[in-house]
Amino acid sequence: MALKFDGKYLKDSSKTLCNVSGNKIYEGNTQNKTLANVNGDKIYERNTQNKTLANVNGDKIYEGNTQNKTLIKTSDAARKIGATSRGPLTAAIWYLFCR
Repeated sequence: MALKFDGKYLKDSSKTLCNVSGNKIYEGNTQNKTLANVNGDKIYERNTQNKTLANVNGDKIYEGNTQNKTLIKTSDAARKIGATSRGPLTAAIWYLFCR
């Protein structure tokens, strides 16, 4: 699987897996289904801020709301999705599609 994130779309070859608009990640090409949203360094489930999926601190992505369990370095996550950026949106896309 050769994933490529260009800052707006995550693609696997010619198939669009998700798209980004503002701080929200949507399924496929449309903005019908929200997969996650990012607020600051926290990645939340769907449209709400009720459930924290992961958080980013420095060069690490942590599971949930705490920094107890490190999932991956942001640089490694960016490499896995073919991105150049290393911010929370990149971390969120890695979390949703590669974890």
